[in-house]
Amino acid sequence: MRTRKQELISDSLKPIVSKTIKEARAKYNYSLEDLAKALNYKKNRQTLHKYETGALNIPYDIYFEICRILNINSNIITEAPTTAEEQEKLEKKMIKEYMNSLRSDKDLTTKMEKLINSYKNIAYEPITNKSELTLKISDDSMEPVYLKNDKIYFEKCQDYKNGDDIVIAIKNNLLAVRRLYKYPKGIILQALNPKYQTININIISNDMILGKVKSIYREVK
Repeated sequence: MRTRKQELISDSLKPIVSKTIKEARAKYNYSLEDLAKALNYKKNRQTLHKYETGALNIPYDIYFEICRILNINSNIITEAPTTAEEQEKLEKKMIKEYMNSLRSDKDLTTKMEKLINSYKNIAYEPITNKSELTLKISDDSMEPVYLKNDKIYFEKCQDYKNGDDIVIAIKNNLLAVRRLYKYPKGIILQALNPKYQTININIISNDMILGKVKSIYREVK
């Protein structure tokens, strides 16, 4: 589906936008593929190249997202000479972007949204200056390290090692934390509480693991 013209950076702003993105990408040694990946492939490498060369007008929402990724001051486009009509549209876009930046779910991807809709004890919540996927521990299977109702922040990794605490689906519509141990013929998913059964699996892929525990949030009463 084609982007409507009013959602695109104008021809008068295109040169400064193209130049700014290209310079910032070079500064951080980001390839076009790196940038496409950081955008969750909303735009591919070829399209990003066309934005940088001025062959295509970039949509405002993609421009603002690239600004966040490459630490660009998005206000730079307000300094470019434009018509009164374009300036008014630009001001509205900047206000909209500012309001969007305040939303806790602004970085929620389609994959994250699917996880939240699939499992009862997962959410997307603020931590420091951004939001992360969180898992609410629903039982005492990982005591004494993790307590019931603890919030676990986790993230997807490329690889997992022995002793990593991972998030995996072990019950219908519920996620749990288990300690991972690999051996030649398979893996063990270990509950730290001995009253819970150890899970042995012959084959597991990284896609089956939803992430590795990064931190714990616990309310102290």
